[in-house]
Amino acid sequence: MKKLFAWGAALVAVTVMLGGCAAGSGPSPSGADEGTPVPGGTLTWGIPAEPDAGGLDPMVATTVAAETINAVAYDTLLAQDDDGKVIPALATSWKQPDDLTWVFELRKGVTFADGTPFTADDVVYSFQERMKPGAANATYLSSVDSVEKTGDLEVTFHFSQPDGTFLDAVSARQTFYIVSKDGYGKATDEQRQTQTFGTGPFQLKDWKQGVSLTFEKNTNYWGESGPYIDTVVFELYPDESTMLAAVQQGSVQAASFLDGTLASQAEQAGYTLGDAAYRQNLAIYINPESGPLSDLRVRRAFSLALDRKALVDTAMMGMAGISFVPPAGDRGAPDANGLPYYTHDVAEAKKLLAEAGQPNPQITLRYMGDVAQAHHPVYEMMQQQLAEAGITLKLEATPLAEIAPVFTSGESWTDLVAIPGSPRASAVFYLEPVLLPGGVYNHWDGNPDAEHARDLLKEAKKTADPDAYAKLVDELAQEAADKVLEFVPAAVPVYYEVWDSNRLHGYKSDTYYSRFHLAQSWLTE
Repeated sequence: MKKLFAWGAALVAVTVMLGGCAAGSGPSPSGADEGTPVPGGTLTWGIPAEPDAGGLDPMVATTVAAETINAVAYDTLLAQDDDGKVIPALATSWKQPDDLTWVFELRKGVTFADGTPFTADDVVYSFQERMKPGAANATYLSSVDSVEKTGDLEVTFHFSQPDGTFLDAVSARQTFYIVSKDGYGKATDEQRQTQTFGTGPFQLKDWKQGVSLTFEKNTNYWGESGPYIDTVVFELYPDESTMLAAVQQGSVQAASFLDGTLASQAEQAGYTLGDAAYRQNLAIYINPESGPLSDLRVRRAFSLALDRKALVDTAMMGMAGISFVPPAGDRGAPDANGLPYYTHDVAEAKKLLAEAGQPNPQITLRYMGDVAQAHHPVYEMMQQQLAEAGITLKLEATPLAEIAPVFTSGESWTDLVAIPGSPRASAVFYLEPVLLPGGVYNHWDGNPDAEHARDLLKEAKKTADPDAYAKLVDELAQEAADKVLEFVPAAVPVYYEVWDSNRLHGYKSDTYYSRFHLAQSWLTE
């Protein structure tokens, strides 16, 4: 039985870059090699994309670009360490007096970056905002009836039913950021998108659209140590080849690549390459309300026509994993090789199409044409593979700005839309936006093909026993693959992080792509 996993946080990635010096240049000051932090300095981190729809508003923005940048400015109620263990953050202790109640004791002496004290009111406000229709990750709180202040530093959550995923959700590092009721609450929409209102180690100072985002050290940070770095500049490089050149020239000290081959070249230039897991599904969401994909036989034929091994080995040059939902790198991921309609079988695909009376269907796939270029060969190879079965896949490369309303407000689409997802807090959360009311990718309401999967999801969500949960996650994956409720051609790393370890000390990548180790990292000349 698979182990229950806790994990945090949809979409295209952002890269961060900071002005620095060449890898391997010059000796470090005395003490730095021994692990003694040195205060000061500016870190430049190259990123491939900047926050788009919703900007940096943590209640609205769901892109990976926004989530990973916001992670340096905001904190969560709880967190997880590198091994996935739940640890204190803005809450120091938590208890469950009964199946329908969670109580959190909050950390004393914490202030927001603007100097206002952190209290239970801020937590209540943050979660009440999250529970509003249309808020990012609102479906994660579908079992929460209410949240109330039960002391100056105590918050109590009340549930309509048991929820075995709630602790995962509040400890995922990018799912539920806590904002200032005073600062964020009084801000305009524009201010919320272009400013930060958190307790995290760095806060936004300046955002030059299309160029860079500059963060300054939060002198009110509550952590026992750090931050030591004065300034972090996330510098935009939409062309990752240009970002690689900046790495090779030593003009950045760290970078986040979507293209693993370019990250490997950065490693050859002397940079440290962080560990990367296949935790991002190249998710393709289905609108089955009309058109060829309303027929289950066509969806099954589509799935059978995909040669996923070739997509991984050729289109992604081996830097991906065969996957379904959740992604291959997550602890709760099913064995995709054992799922229904996952074996490449063109003859069976043609047979199903003939039975459906649609031997040559035409299906449209929209994908983000201006970002994540490393993923584009997957869609192009899918087009070739599907043609062998008689399926015409019409590819529509669409700007991110035009696709963003799909994942921010649930705007509809025709046939298929490809939106690479960010890691989620727990296994069932990957299908919540697809199956539950209010989900931005949900076009399955009233469709009998999704009924059993929806029931399994709801049952898993209220199951607190890890073994029972894992079993239900497996059953849900089997059912979702059998009814073809979503296509996942592969899973990839969210980012490949590289950094100059001769200049940036104490840093390492994390499985949440939150860069939380930056709070204790330091720079040397």
